[in-house]
Amino acid sequence: MRKAAIGIGIPAFLITLGLAASVPEGGDPHSAASGKSPTAGQSAQPAANHRGLAYRYPGDAGIEADSAVVFRETFEQGLISDLDQRWTNISNSDNEVLAFVSDAPPGSAGKRCLQMTATNGHDTGGHLWKYLDKGYDRLYARFYTKFSPDHPYVHHFVHMGSQRETLFPSGGAGSRPSGTQGFSTGIDLSASRRAVPPGDWMLYSYWCEMRSYQNLDGTGNVYYGNAFEPLTPEPAPRDKWQCVEFMIQCNSAPDVRDGEEAFWIDGKLIGRFAPGTPLGTWIRDKFHVTGVYNTNPQPFEGFLWRTSNEVKINCFWLLYYMASVFENDYTPNDTTIPYNGAKGQVLFDDIVLATQYIGPLAVEPPTGGQSGCDFNGDGRTNIVDVVRLVQMFLRDPQDKRTDYDGDGESTLGDAITLLIDIVKGNC
Repeated sequence: MRKAAIGIGIPAFLITLGLAASVPEGGDPHSAASGKSPTAGQSAQPAANHRGLAYRYPGDAGIEADSAVVFRETFEQGLISDLDQRWTNISNSDNEVLAFVSDAPPGSAGKRCLQMTATNGHDTGGHLWKYLDKGYDRLYARFYTKFSPDHPYVHHFVHMGSQRETLFPSGGAGSRPSGTQGFSTGIDLSASRRAVPPGDWMLYSYWCEMRSYQNLDGTGNVYYGNAFEPLTPEPAPRDKWQCVEFMIQCNSAPDVRDGEEAFWIDGKLIGRFAPGTPLGTWIRDKFHVTGVYNTNPQPFEGFLWRTSNEVKINCFWLLYYMASVFENDYTPNDTTIPYNGAKGQVLFDDIVLATQYIGPLAVEPPTGGQSGCDFNGDGRTNIVDVVRLVQMFLRDPQDKRTDYDGDGESTLGDAITLLIDIVKGNC
């Protein structure tokens, strides 16, 4: 059930308690400096008043026990040969791609991570692939990654999606899946020579209504992933840990295009593609939101990920694929940039899959009166803050400050999540 449907009864509930009249409609202590809320089509940072699921579990300690968490991997236990006990399929050519090394993201409770090495002439990288025990209508995937100081561009990166039960991943290059077959989205990196390697973050998607690169109108019979780049490029750094999170929301019915996808970098919402947002123009297999190709901006129509509600998100692919980068001359235009076209290395750590927004690693536990639950700015957290959140939402449903759960949407369901956190003592 969507959050908006759950939250319909909140105003009546609060009025019954006789609290609504006690909260002033005046000054808002959480107003942005500009006094304006992000509008449709703009990227927006998850509300500062909520830091995601990870905020409740400093260093992710115990996060796997949360009912929202589907899977967790820290790479702290066992040998490389033991990974097949937790992952469904592994690609590790000659045992030279995967290795554990001593490094960890800031705030991590661990001391080591997974390194993947791709070597030109020997392999194209490697992967870990997880087939989940059940399927989900909405799923978030958060992981940390760090690229080597001279890293080249990247062909394909981490994916998530739906496919029929198999013991290995299926990329689907060249074909468009049916609505009953499956779908996928990758948090990927553009390999444009104008971008500094390893590239700019983007989404790369396969689904039953995807478009072909062959003709301007998207028609054809050969299909490769459709590209979704944000309004403002977000470069992936080298030699620095970065928190990456992306999400897929399935369409609610087989004939309704209300599916969406989004991604966050270091807790900031960079791109969200949902019904009505952003504005852009389809040219071949890319939805252009800026530049000379955005000739006729129209609201994004939303995703029809599936034509059967039996098709659900059921797999996660920690992929590091370098094929075309090794096969072609991808040297950046700026020749002063260090660039190793023969080898690439990337680190992964602190992977969490969950049914709600996760967010970056937390360093300190939440403390009452200082957490992001205080919507009326009185230094306390109670039912009055729930009332205040509802008032803010009803005044402006596009006000991203009311996105308490940080999922990229502001709905009345955020008030329910806030109320639950207050009752559970999470604030």
